[in-house]
Amino acid sequence: MLTLAVIKGVLAGVVHEPVSLVNAPIIARERGLAISEMRSSVSTDYVNLVSVRAETDDGPVSVSGTLVGKRERERIVEVNGYDIEMEPSPYMLFFFYEDRPGVIGAVGTALGNHDINIATMDVGRRTRGGTALMGLVLDSPVPPEVIAEIERVIGAEAVRFIQLPG
Repeated sequence: MLTLAVIKGVLAGVVHEPVSLVNAPIIARERGLAISEMRSSVSTDYVNLVSVRAETDDGPVSVSGTLVGKRERERIVEVNGYDIEMEPSPYMLFFFYEDRPGVIGAVGTALGNHDINIATMDVGRRTRGGTALMGLVLDSPVPPEVIAEIERVIGAEAVRFIQLPG
């Protein structure tokens, strides 16, 4: 059921026909998507972890999520191999950039100058001074010109704005 829900979610925003749990695998197959499901009873970090990996025109992408706490709150815990922890939200913004002082402040200032509030933020990095990933949960959408401004100011390697149904 979880695999079907992921396939439906991936396809719903990119196809013109209605996607259901019943027709999602058929639509995926028609579009040449290969679906594989792996299960393991051995995990050192999470009781349950769902990971989705895809090949895109911009290269491979991956995201992993889990449920945490007594209330089983949803959390994104990995994006493209970077550990982060953030609650999925209708408006999320991700930056890959060179880890250095001042970047978080520059992003906050740029968004604040355009009246865009940051609800939560997390940064993941593999090494000090290497590439870092900043994930932001926002209260409102970010116009493309604001994203381009931030990308330029911080010298971002890649930027992704994600808008989920809310």
